[in-house]
Amino acid sequence: MEARPKSSGELEVRGDKDHPSNFGKLCTKGIALGDTVIHDGRLLAPTKKQQGKAETVSWDEALNLTANKFSEAIEKYGPDSVAFYVSGQLLTEDYYVANKLIKGFMGTSNIDSNSRLCMASSVVGHKRAFGTDTVPVCYEDIEQADW
Repeated sequence: MEARPKSSGELEVRGDKDHPSNFGKLCTKGIALGDTVIHDGRLLAPTKKQQGKAETVSWDEALNLTANKFSEAIEKYGPDSVAFYVSGQLLTEDYYVANKLIKGFMGTSNIDSNSRLCMASSVVGHKRAFGTDTVPVCYEDIEQADW
């Protein structure tokens, strides 16, 4: 993927035609990256609704408020009163830490990720195209394989 800022302030995103795995073809998420990265409505700092308006607050204040609200909910309604919806793009180690925190420390099994929604189409596509739910290798490597 190639990305470069335009003089208008927008971000130009396009596929890299020389990349061996996709030859410049981008998925919907990749195509929309320029619109999402540089978007007037994108939050760059935490906000808190105060007197009916969203006002910027420090990260410390936002994290403390969030931790306190989770603690209050768990104390009042039990650990299964909270749930977490995490990114499907985390590394294995990130999932491990998230599960330790959520299941081990907070005491709930209410954790899910966008993998079932976002990656479901990828799974179906891979199964139809390759017969299995695996990420394809570089096409030139397949041509050079001995099997």
